[in-house]
Amino acid sequence: MSKVTRTVIVMSTPLPRRLFRVFVELEAMYRNMVEQLVLYAVRNELTSFTKLKTLKYRELRSLYPQLPSHYAYTACQDASTRVKSFLRLKKKGKVKKDYPEVRKVSIWLDDHLWKMRSLTSIEIATHRG
Repeated sequence: MSKVTRTVIVMSTPLPRRLFRVFVELEAMYRNMVEQLVLYAVRNELTSFTKLKTLKYRELRSLYPQLPSHYAYTACQDASTRVKSFLRLKKKGKVKKDYPEVRKVSIWLDDHLWKMRSLTSIEIATHRG
């Protein structure tokens, strides 16, 4: 069964500084989670999202109790996708490093982390509400 995913970039008015800081903090925490998960998964050759989530979810929840729980869940999905790709490329000899770099981060939002308020606005759950 294949799954279709779409990423949409929407132009918006500039965010107030306080709100922008919330997103910067959120991105830093999410990046940290993904980096930790990627290192753990590569070290243990885990490519299964389910296995990674089973082993690391509780630890992430204790490290980031202020974040809604689904950020830990989506970080596991993100990390397992990155690790699968890295290990596949490493097997083919196209990668020289021992661990993948987490350069760009896109925060994965599942249906528990956002709600559509109107045609032009959404509500996102963060560590600040």
